[in-house]
Amino acid sequence: MKSIIFCTSYIKDAEAWGDRYKLWLDYYQDVPIDAIKRVMIDDGSPFLPPAEVIKTVSNTAPLASEEDSNLIIRFDNNLGRQSIKDYPGWWRSFLHSIDVARELGVDKIIHIESDAYILSPRLVDFINQVQTGWHVLWTEYNDFPETAIQVICRDQFEIFENFKKTNPSLHFADMAEHVLPFTAVHREFKGDRYSELKRNRGGILRSKKFNFLRRINWEFFTVPVPADADFATQGVRRQRLAFRRNG
Repeated sequence: MKSIIFCTSYIKDAEAWGDRYKLWLDYYQDVPIDAIKRVMIDDGSPFLPPAEVIKTVSNTAPLASEEDSNLIIRFDNNLGRQSIKDYPGWWRSFLHSIDVARELGVDKIIHIESDAYILSPRLVDFINQVQTGWHVLWTEYNDFPETAIQVICRDQFEIFENFKKTNPSLHFADMAEHVLPFTAVHREFKGDRYSELKRNRGGILRSKKFNFLRRINWEFFTVPVPADADFATQGVRRQRLAFRRNG
């Protein structure tokens, strides 16, 4: 099955490109997911990387003749985010992926957000082998489906298109985790938003008034990514995330 990998993007400046989006691009060029292209669908970013690093095309440009394996598909204006539940910029980019998939003639859309990391061969194998359904993972921390990593197979494309057509305003009453029409939530894969999880500081350090103490390594109190995790979402550079090729 032909696939694309895509993330949504808003690149504020060169630092954001280097610290987040270039990392995503490099990371998924080295992870053995079967895909013909890696695409960023962009919400009118003010910064664009050099064309020799990755080519940028308009969201209205034809894609069938594009030979580059990496592309930024950019909307001219920025819709952004208005609140925790209202983020039309993300929705426009996410929903545009079905048009990209149709134009490129692929059979599978693999959505991996720019701060989401697939860490294990067994999750890669699942992504490569699944042929039907709309799949998401699970975050124990938030107790809801984790939509930062999704696999949408061809049998769901019409459902995806209908979902897009019935929501033209890009404003939803709830978060994507609660409104997307996915068919399966996979709790068997181990992972979470580990950068948000904190160990119990305990004792006198429990009080936030001690946050000013710079000599204390407060990162110690962040829950580390388990060695056997299949994925991590909302990943940050200090976690030093890497794909395990041997299990």
